[in-house]
Amino acid sequence: MSKFLNDFLITMPGTQRNMLLQLLQEKENNGLIRSDNEFKKEMERLIAQLDESDGQPTFQAIHQENRTNSTKYNANLEAIAFDLATIFESSNTIERLLGNHHQLSRSSLSEIRKKITDMRSKVERLKLLIDDEGGSTDRVYEEFQHNTLSEVREDILENLRKERFGEKRDSIFNAEVIGGALQLAGIESTNQLRTNYGRTIANIKVKNRIGLMADESNYPIENAIDGSPYSFWAESVLVDDVIVQNIEHLWSHDYHDYPKSGAMCEVEIELNGLSTVSELRLDPYATYPLEVVSIHGYENKNKTGQMYELISPNHQSQHQRSKNSVEQMIFQFPSVEVSLIRILIRQQNYTKENFMINEEELGESKLWDSLASNKDLVNDYANPGETVAEFDKRNEINGWSVYLSKLTEWAEIFRQEGLVEAAKRAMEVVRIGDYKNPLLLSLYALDSKGDKEKVNDKRSPLMSASWKPVNKLSYLYGAYDISLFGRTYHRSSIHITKELPLSSNAHTLSLTTDEKHHYISVGPDEVDSITNMPIQNSSKITDIEYYITDRKHPEASEWKSILPANHKYVEGELLLGDDGLDPCQELLEAGTINFSLRFPFVSRETLVVKRNGVPMNRSMYLLCDNAQKVGIKRNYYSPTSIYTVDYKPAESAYFIDLKDDIDIEPTQFINDKGEVGEKFQSIDQHNKVMLSHMPYLHRDYLYDYEETSGRYSDNKSVLNASSFTYPLIVRVQGEEYKNITDYTNNTYDPDRLKENNGKAFAHIKNEIIFGHPTDNTPLENISVDYFYMTTSVRMKAILRRNHAGHNSVTPGLFSYSLKTQSYDQDR
Repeated sequence: MSKFLNDFLITMPGTQRNMLLQLLQEKENNGLIRSDNEFKKEMERLIAQLDESDGQPTFQAIHQENRTNSTKYNANLEAIAFDLATIFESSNTIERLLGNHHQLSRSSLSEIRKKITDMRSKVERLKLLIDDEGGSTDRVYEEFQHNTLSEVREDILENLRKERFGEKRDSIFNAEVIGGALQLAGIESTNQLRTNYGRTIANIKVKNRIGLMADESNYPIENAIDGSPYSFWAESVLVDDVIVQNIEHLWSHDYHDYPKSGAMCEVEIELNGLSTVSELRLDPYATYPLEVVSIHGYENKNKTGQMYELISPNHQSQHQRSKNSVEQMIFQFPSVEVSLIRILIRQQNYTKENFMINEEELGESKLWDSLASNKDLVNDYANPGETVAEFDKRNEINGWSVYLSKLTEWAEIFRQEGLVEAAKRAMEVVRIGDYKNPLLLSLYALDSKGDKEKVNDKRSPLMSASWKPVNKLSYLYGAYDISLFGRTYHRSSIHITKELPLSSNAHTLSLTTDEKHHYISVGPDEVDSITNMPIQNSSKITDIEYYITDRKHPEASEWKSILPANHKYVEGELLLGDDGLDPCQELLEAGTINFSLRFPFVSRETLVVKRNGVPMNRSMYLLCDNAQKVGIKRNYYSPTSIYTVDYKPAESAYFIDLKDDIDIEPTQFINDKGEVGEKFQSIDQHNKVMLSHMPYLHRDYLYDYEETSGRYSDNKSVLNASSFTYPLIVRVQGEEYKNITDYTNNTYDPDRLKENNGKAFAHIKNEIIFGHPTDNTPLENISVDYFYMTTSVRMKAILRRNHAGHNSVTPGLFSYSLKTQSYDQDR
C-alpha cells in the first residue's frame, strides 16, 4: 500500500496530499477501510473528486430528502472538513513562506543598507579629494600672497620647528614667503644691479619700442635701477590709432609666441660681467596692468654663447610664464650665469585724449614732448577710498591744470605772447559747445603764434578760427624699480601654521596644494613607442612634506603625514632614516641600510629608489611591505649620496582621521558670561538661527548596526530627552521644543515642524530651523544648549631640495586648501 500511495501522492500539491493522506488514515483507523483493495478504491474516489473540483473547494452539498441519512450527513461534513483543513494548511504554508520572505528581505535589505552606508562613507571621503565643497563641512584656504595663517611667535615655533623624526631646527630654517610663494630660507641674496652701498653697477637702456617717444624725457629708464623710492621710469606713447604691429618687422630678437598688439618696449640690462641670476623683480608704473612678456638671458654681452629663455608666454614651466599686473611682479627661475638681460614688456591698454590744436601746427613736437613726459598728466593710481568716477574726474581736471602750467613754461621759452589766454578761451568754447561732458575728456589747447587769428563764433567772436579738436591714444608704461638677484637657499626649511580656524567637529581632513618644483635631466630623452613623442628623462629634486597634528605639544609621532589630494604619486621623497617603529625581520637579517617611508605603497612595481636623482637597479635594495620600509644593500650604499624614492601610495595617504584620538571630548557651549547655551534674541527671515559651532550628537545612541541580527536600529523616540550623552536642547522663552530631525540622513520633513503644536525644530549642520507655533508664541529669547567638538589643528610643511648642487633652486607653495568632514556626517 505504501508504494501505491506514494506513486499517487507524489504528483499532488503538497497541501492536498497531506490532507488526503490524513483523511485516508482516519477512515482506516475508524474501521471504514479494512483492506488494501478498499484503500485503493477510496483513494481513487477521492482523487477523482479532487480532479472534478479543479482546485476549487471539494464540498458539494448533498441535500437530505425524507428521512435524515447519516451517510449523506457525514459525507457533507467530511467534504467541509477536507476543504477547511486544506485552506488552513495552505494559509499556514503561505504565512510560513511570507515569513521566510520577510526574514530574507530584512536580512537582504540590512545587508544592502550596510553596503550603501559603507559606500556613502567612502564617497564622502572621496569627495574631499575633488575640487568642490560637496563633501566637506569646513575649509581653510591660505594664499601666500596674503599669508595670514603662518605662525610668527618664535616661542611657539621653537617647540614646533622639528624635522621628520623630531630633530629641532634653528630659526634660520624658517621657510620664507617671496613673491606670493612659500619657499626655502635664503642663505645669500646678491643684487646684481647695485652694490650694498647703493651704487649702480649695471647699465640699462630701452633697446627698442613701438611708437614715438618724447625726445627729452624727465623720467628716464636709468631711474628704474637707481634704488630711489622717489624716482621712476615712465613713457607715454601718443598714437593716432590702436597699435597692431609685429615686432618681427621692426627689430631682430629671440622671442616667440609674443602678442602682436599694444605698445611693446624692449629693455636691455648690461651686467657688471658674468653674474649669477635667479630672480627678477619689476614694480610697474602704469595706469593699467603692465605685461612682462619675456625675459631672456645671454652668456655674452654680444649675444653669443648660451641664450636662456627665463620667462616666456608658453614656457614649459607654468611658473615661468608671462605675467601682467599693476603691482610688483616677481619672476623666479633656475640659476643661470649671464652678462646681458633682455626684458620685453607690453602695454595693451590705452586712454583716449582730446586736444585743441592750431591746424597749422599739427606737426609741432616740442609741446607734445613736454606733455608726454609729465607724470601728473595721467596718474597711475587712485587715492585711498576714491571711486573710479572721482579718480577720472580728478585726473582730467588735473590734466588741464598741468597742461596750462606746461603751456605757460613753453610759451615763455619760445616767447609766444597771448598763447595761454587763447587756450583758456578755446577751453571755454569746448566746455559749452560740441562736447556734452567735458569732464570725461582731457582737453588741451596748443598754439605757438598767439591770438592773431579769429574765429567766426557768435559765442566767442575773438577766438582764433584755426583751433580744432584732435584725438590721440596714449599708452603709458614704466617702472618704479627693477631689481635682479642671484639667490642661494638652504637644503631644507620648515613652515608652521597657526591653529587653523576649523569651526566644525572635524574628524577627517584632506589637503590640496598649488606647488612648483624643479626637475633635472638624468639621461637622454626617450621616445614613446606608441605616440613617437619624446619623453623627458628627468628627476624631481625638490619636495614638500606635509604633516598635521591636533596636539598642543606634539611629539614627532603625533605629526601625521598627509599627501595632497591632487598628487597621484609620491615623487622625490627623501629617504631620511629609520623611524625605529615596526622593525622588519627580513631587512634586519639582510643587514641593509634601512629607511622608513612616509606612506604605505600599493605594490613593489610602483616603487623606484633613486641615488642623486638616478634610478637604482632593483637588485640593489629590498622592500618590506608591511613595515613601509626600504633597505639599501650595503655594497651599493654611499653616505655622501642623496637617496629619494618615487611610489604609488595607498589611499590612506590622502586622509587624516582625528577621531582615532581618544582624548577628543565634546565641549558644552558656554558664552562669555559663563552661561550655558547659546542665546538668540530672535530668528532671522528664514525662521532659523545660526549656531557658532556644529552641535555634536551621540550618534551610536541614535543609529546603530547590530551585527547579531544583521539589522539597523533607529531610535526615533523623543529626541529632546535628557537621555542623550550629549543632548541638543532648544528652548524658546524657557519652553523646550521638540526635535524632529531625521539623523539617519541629516534631513527633516517640513510637515513634521507642525508637531507639538508647531513647537518643533530641525537641526541641520549648524542651523536650527523652527516651525510656527499654533498659539502664535513669538520665537524670541531662544537658548540652544549643545555640545561641540573643538579641533585644534596645525599644519607643518617641510620644504626640501634633495640635491647637493643646484643651491639656487627652491620648491614653491603658492596656496593650500584644507578640507574637513564633521562628526555630523558620519551616517
